[in-house]
Amino acid sequence: MKITRLELHSVAASHRGNWLFVQIHTDAGLSGLGEASQSGNDGLVAAALEQLGPRLVGADPTAVEVLWEQMARGAAIFSGDTGRVGATARSAIDQALWDLAGKALGVPAWRLLGGKRRDSVRLYANLNRGTRDRSPQGFADAARRAVDAGFSAVKSTPFDEVHWRRMARGGVERSADKGIARLVATREAIGDEIELLVDCHQRFDLALAFKVAEKVRPLDLYWFEEPVPRDQVDALRQLRLHSGQTIAGGESLVGREGFWPYIAQGAVDVLMPDVKHAGGITECRRIAALAEVVQMPIAPHSPAGPVSTMAGVHLAATVANFTVLEFAFGEVDWRGELVRPAETILDGHIRVPDAPGLGIELAEAVLMAREVK
Repeated sequence: MKITRLELHSVAASHRGNWLFVQIHTDAGLSGLGEASQSGNDGLVAAALEQLGPRLVGADPTAVEVLWEQMARGAAIFSGDTGRVGATARSAIDQALWDLAGKALGVPAWRLLGGKRRDSVRLYANLNRGTRDRSPQGFADAARRAVDAGFSAVKSTPFDEVHWRRMARGGVERSADKGIARLVATREAIGDEIELLVDCHQRFDLALAFKVAEKVRPLDLYWFEEPVPRDQVDALRQLRLHSGQTIAGGESLVGREGFWPYIAQGAVDVLMPDVKHAGGITECRRIAALAEVVQMPIAPHSPAGPVSTMAGVHLAATVANFTVLEFAFGEVDWRGELVRPAETILDGHIRVPDAPGLGIELAEAVLMAREVK
């Protein structure tokens, strides 16, 4: 079996951007799916994929790690940028290759990855893309909808107005208090039994991060994600050691090299590799193994479409130090219909599929209706 071509599909998801899917076709009539959404520049990712596609033609799609090494290490037959755009393109191809390898051998991808450790994967609901009303009540209502849908963990992104570069100290602290008011309303809406995660989107400096961490202590947060810029490794470590909050981060890091300072220096409590950007399933498993050495759990970042979610499910099923997987809740009401079988979440969990490959296909009618031409 040989690769014959690479095809792209851009789906209009919401006001926050499109989902970009990759389909790798073979001479055996099989195809594999991957997702390259949310790189920051869909046009550049598409260009990188269009460049890489012809160079995959003729390759054996079951040689997944060999092809990964050729792409990531700059073998002569491949090229492409080494930053987030290039990494996103390669990550999507890697997902699609695992899908193809499983289909070729008639087994789910998790079996090729060494076997599953769990039959279902716990999800938390990322509310950001589905929360259009940004008032405290709007945040509370969005969280309540997720809880009513069965999620036992929800993530809020309440600090819209804050950016440490743009405001004087008094102004930025008042803006932070607006975010805290949203969090208070959210906790009151969901009660004490539901886990509340907070993504700060790197909006604080170290001093303000400590102040906010103290103010939200009564809310009993599950974690305090990326409170300061992600390249401030020592600041993250100080927050992990002294803020009293569980610090999570790493969603935009690329490859083992990118994650190594976080792991080696103990920058975070919970590592968040994204199967769309960090290097696909292949590299995320390696990152997880490095983190396991220092007893650091992973919680894969994944606020995108259903293909990357399912790639994350196979990753989560096979690594020992997995905790919880992100899910973009409420972005579009037709999300679950875009793949076959339809995406089904029960009690905040998604079942690890037993079908070959990733276990899903794009639903052609829904794809045609939503695709951006």
